[in-house]
Amino acid sequence: MKKSIGIVAMIMILSTAAFAQRERATPEKQIKQQVANMQKELMLNDEQASKMTKLMTEQASKQKALAEQMKANREASKAEIKSILTQEQYIQLLEKKAERGPRMRHQMRMRQDGGRKGGMQRG
Repeated sequence: MKKSIGIVAMIMILSTAAFAQRERATPEKQIKQQVANMQKELMLNDEQASKMTKLMTEQASKQKALAEQMKANREASKAEIKSILTQEQYIQLLEKKAERGPRMRHQMRMRQDGGRKGGMQRG
């Protein structure tokens, strides 16, 4: 169990660093690069690298499915809200969300970087 937690933590650290260093790549390319970095830094053998590639590919697939499910849930909620409210109320709701948008994004960024001014420092 401790080994699994350590591996997941290492994957997260490496994936964050790898993501910050390059532009958007396909998930397959990202996984390949992450495993290559792990092979170099952790001296993984071929069997370990193969298992890590398989694990990371499975996790990426699960995360994609979860993201799609969350999107579907948001769309269903929007449709239900729209059916509950009058057209005028729905327009008011959209306007209020638009007003809050920049402020909410700023607050979320502040939470993510621990409230530090200027955002997260990446090294």
